[in-house]
Amino acid sequence: MKKKLVAVISLFVIILIGGYTVYSSQNNVKLSDLVLANVEALAEYESPDVEITCNGKKNTPPGRCWHQYDDCDLGWFHHPEDCRFSGSMSDTCLTPCE
Repeated sequence: MKKKLVAVISLFVIILIGGYTVYSSQNNVKLSDLVLANVEALAEYESPDVEITCNGKKNTPPGRCWHQYDDCDLGWFHHPEDCRFSGSMSDTCLTPCE
């Protein structure tokens, strides 16, 4: 009986020491307020002050934000139905055809 009690207590002490060793070996790095502010500032997305301007009139020959879907082989001008509104400033459908 005494051997079992000593074995259980020894096992408990070994587990306790092992648990404390694992707990204390964890890196608990505390960052200063300045470092945290820098990390937060770098993580934020900063977009420049850009105003997106589109020609939104559908019945007139459009310009920026419109995509040309048909080839310009029917004459000198795009027909308004050849240009469809895309909302992207990189798309351009101009008239007269170039």
